[in-house]
Amino acid sequence: MRSISLLIALFAASTCSARSLNGPSSPLIPTTSSPLQKRTIFDTSESSITPEISTQVTRGGASPSPASMGLLSILGGFLTHLTLGTIYCWGNLQSYMPPSMKYFASSAGSGTPDSLLIIPLGLLAMCIGMPMSATLQASLGLPGAMMFGSLIVSLAVFSSSFVTTLAPFVLLYSILFGFGIGFAYTAPIVAGWRHYPSKKGLVSGFTLCGFGLGGFVFNLVGTALANPNKLSLDPVTKMFPSEVYDNFPIMLRKLAVIYLVLQTTGAGLLKLTSLPPPAPASKSSATSGKYPTLKSAIFSRPFLFLWTCIVLSSTAGLNTVSVYKMYGNLSPSLKSDAYLAMVGGLGSVANGVGRANWGVAQDKVGFSKLFTVLTVTQSLVMLNYKRTVGNRFLFTSATMVLFLCMGGNFAMAPGACAKLFGPDLGPKVFSVLFSSFATAAVGGSYINKALMGKGFDFIFKVMAIMSFMASGLVKTLGPI
Repeated sequence: MRSISLLIALFAASTCSARSLNGPSSPLIPTTSSPLQKRTIFDTSESSITPEISTQVTRGGASPSPASMGLLSILGGFLTHLTLGTIYCWGNLQSYMPPSMKYFASSAGSGTPDSLLIIPLGLLAMCIGMPMSATLQASLGLPGAMMFGSLIVSLAVFSSSFVTTLAPFVLLYSILFGFGIGFAYTAPIVAGWRHYPSKKGLVSGFTLCGFGLGGFVFNLVGTALANPNKLSLDPVTKMFPSEVYDNFPIMLRKLAVIYLVLQTTGAGLLKLTSLPPPAPASKSSATSGKYPTLKSAIFSRPFLFLWTCIVLSSTAGLNTVSVYKMYGNLSPSLKSDAYLAMVGGLGSVANGVGRANWGVAQDKVGFSKLFTVLTVTQSLVMLNYKRTVGNRFLFTSATMVLFLCMGGNFAMAPGACAKLFGPDLGPKVFSVLFSSFATAAVGGSYINKALMGKGFDFIFKVMAIMSFMASGLVKTLGPI
């Protein structure tokens, strides 16, 4: 309980620090009869922000330029997404989980551990929570909604360190964690769009770059905290020495504190940037009035086709993340835990850094053309994946390309929604569209189980065909 109190106290102190940023350089509401009023991270009066804010004078001189504010906003979103993306660390962190906790039974079982449900259930909770983010953004403001979801993530990780059985651990680390991600996910993207309304792809790409890199960065941090002495698995029992398992709850608490520091810094930066008001909808816009409500948008033909495109395309990348190591272990020339772990790390870097580049390219050439390049490239690599297993360089390169394409699906989808449904309705539509990624993840797992008897090469061919189908279907959306 003292540890929980410490975490809450740290959050309160961090919030106060963020409030201290709200000096004269922060969004203020000048009046003629009262002193200038400060706005907090959770202030709901976002509509009171005016363009003149950027010209106010701070204690130390002139306030940041609008360009600087936009960059700070993206940086704040990047830092927050760096922590949200740690849901993908579970594939590594679960190896440090006490064996008795990996199964719903009280003692260690055999076969596939039940702890593998952590990521699928987390993604499901994320999909349920994301549509609720629009309501949070309206009531708490963008920085407030982002901080609210982020706090849930940190509390979920921190509180999960005190349980000793799998069921409550899943409830906290998977489901509560997933809801937190869903609440916080779109707020920094929307904030960035306010600053750069004509560069939605760039904003989405750089912000989501943090989500992609989070798994890579905190895999290293988590391993250093849980296994600082670099102890190896026992060759007979396939278990670590007890001291590694003893470090598991301590690792989670330290990670939670690190997450919270990054999250409050990100929310503070978003608060500091004085968000401009939403741009008025253009009457000449092709989408103006066509989809007046979220319901009309998500039941529209463009949404259905876009949702299907994402499912068909992202299945290949999400499947690669799950099975590349298993597939590599089937080849004598690739069978090395250290080597395959390195491949996964390089793939995560390609996924994260690539998202920014996909976003920039989307602004230049549009979603449809770039998505076609992605899906065709992905299909060709999937068809030839089996030809790379005899050479480590080729296998590494092919795996990185597939990780890169997976990141492209995530990076380009928000901008596509904004183009199709407008900058105001687009984020709400994306919160529903995200279910396509969960569908692809679950569907890919089902395809693996159903077709495993025919081998990985056959599975890869099926996913290559799916990707080719997406490249054709995207043309129905027009030049967006």
